Amino acid sequence: MKIAVTAQKPSLDSPVDPRFGRCAYFLVVETEDLSFEAIENTNTGSASGAGIQSAQLMAEKGVKFVLTGNCGPNAHQTLSAAGIEVMVGASGIVREAINNFKKGTYAAANQPSVAGHFGMGAGTPQSANPSAFGRGGMGGGMGMGRGMGGGRGMGMGRGMGRGMGRGMGQGMGGSFNVGQPPSLPTKPSTTENERALLKEQAEALARQLNEIQGRLRQLEGTGPAQKAAIVDPELCTGCGACVEVCPNNAIGLREGKAVVMEGDCIMCGSCVDICPENAITLP
Repeated sequence: MKIAVTAQKPSLDSPVDPRFGRCAYFLVVETEDLSFEAIENTNTGSASGAGIQSAQLMAEKGVKFVLTGNCGPNAHQTLSAAGIEVMVGASGIVREAINNFKKGTYAAANQPSVAGHFGMGAGTPQSANPSAFGRGGMGGGMGMGRGMGGGRGMGMGRGMGRGMGRGMGQGMGGSFNVGQPPSLPTKPSTTENERALLKEQAEALARQLNEIQGRLRQLEGTGPAQKAAIVDPELCTGCGACVEVCPNNAIGLREGKAVVMEGDCIMCGSCVDICPENAITLP
């Protein structure tokens, strides 16, 4: 059976990389004899779409299962659409993770374990714990002054703390690495962190605006009579851009082509605007 494991190095003795879309390497392994192909992940520095591109690569390699620490929503949807089951929570050494898979230790995840853009700009990950969204101090290395969580992290819980120089509360995350390791200077990373946060907020607002405008067209009777955007399979290249931008998760990939779920499509037009091949239209 062919499976893929996210790894920090191209070796079975490498630590498991807890990120899927932005892992350092994919090890495509034959479980019968542990022969493998190490594939360097070229999507680690992508501004967006890393999860989708990585998931498409796994589909091309014909893997049946993916072992990783965490998996975001877009990657999980793309892998599921390709018939690939995702096992999150893998940690330790790759060889050990494969043995645990053979023993049935892992269960298929029916939903993503982290939010979108997980692992962006995080450098070498320090934790593969999929539940690292609360318990302690949120990573350590992206605070303002001495951090935003108990003195040196980025937590945002239990009030506003002692001002911007000493943190904002006691923190609300254990090992969620959103920046550089604690031993490195934190001030240079503040601007990059703020820029990434603002960009993510702007993208979310744009999706909300498209959704509202699509619903208004429906209510005012100016929208199309049909219920879903139309994909021309002749033009579609399966790039996944429409999957990433859809505000209602109504688009998936099947056999390398975009597919619109009619019951979920709100016809906001986001997919039409972003498609590089003009393969999507509103009826």
